[in-house]
Amino acid sequence: MPAILPLMFPILFLIGLGFVAVRTGYATNGQIDGLAGFVVNFALPAIIFSTFTGQKLSETINLPYLAAYAGGSLIAFAIVFALMRLVLSRPLTTAAIGALGGTGSNTGFIGFPVASLVIGAPAFVAMPLTMLVENILIIPLALTLAELGRNQGGTVASLLAGTARRLMAMPLLWAIFAGTALSFADVAIPDLLSMSVDLLGRASAPVALFVVGGVVAGLNRGDMSADIGPIVVGKLVIHPLAVTGMLVLIPGVPAGLAACAIVFSSASMLTIYPVLARRYALETKAAAALILATVAGLFTLSAVLAMLLASTDGAF
Repeated sequence: MPAILPLMFPILFLIGLGFVAVRTGYATNGQIDGLAGFVVNFALPAIIFSTFTGQKLSETINLPYLAAYAGGSLIAFAIVFALMRLVLSRPLTTAAIGALGGTGSNTGFIGFPVASLVIGAPAFVAMPLTMLVENILIIPLALTLAELGRNQGGTVASLLAGTARRLMAMPLLWAIFAGTALSFADVAIPDLLSMSVDLLGRASAPVALFVVGGVVAGLNRGDMSADIGPIVVGKLVIHPLAVTGMLVLIPGVPAGLAACAIVFSSASMLTIYPVLARRYALETKAAAALILATVAGLFTLSAVLAMLLASTDGAF
């Protein structure tokens, strides 16, 4: 835990700052809405585009790793989705956003710093591969299901057409696919444009965390529902177990990369989870789940690291 606490503190501090700002009146709900829109439509697409175009994915690709992490993530996604949809009888949109929280890791701000500190060089290869799975597979899958849930009724053709229109209007998805395509094609972005996009993207995490704090300030008892349980358990328990199981089944993943996959999948959910959930009026439950998972993750991730170090003697 001593190694993880310094990484968690800035996250909890910025969330707390947003909370205090709203509770004291220095920030209004309207301003929080505006900041959330800025993150989703500008800063988040910028950081994703900048991250992918700054990597040569064609040189770092490891297919067994991608298969194991994607397979484990899909299994965890399906389990959390089924728990919310079939056991708790939640709407399709709620189940989809819940499954996103149960499988989308905070790779950049928790997973990577911890993995690079404990495991070393393999973390620099594993991070872009993990983000590729999250951004190409998990986030689009969750958003597609969530949009389908918003447009229930009518013919199948009208349902699919409406969903496609809303997805195509999301800058986030354009940034994901454009950044990935340019990275694999080894297309260089002009320095001035790259610096500008990178500067915009840097605002994503701190503003998103401030927004989370503002959302938490509006929580009430009704928001602390049974929905939070499957999301938090899915992220901190089911996801790492599913990824570990796939690593056992799929050969060819180097030990260092396998350890990174376990660490990444054990991290709490992605920082912008409540911001993405805000589009579907689910931000309060998402924020509550994020806070709980971040705090609980201090203990669960510490336990995962202890088991990894004990099983490998620190040799990755």
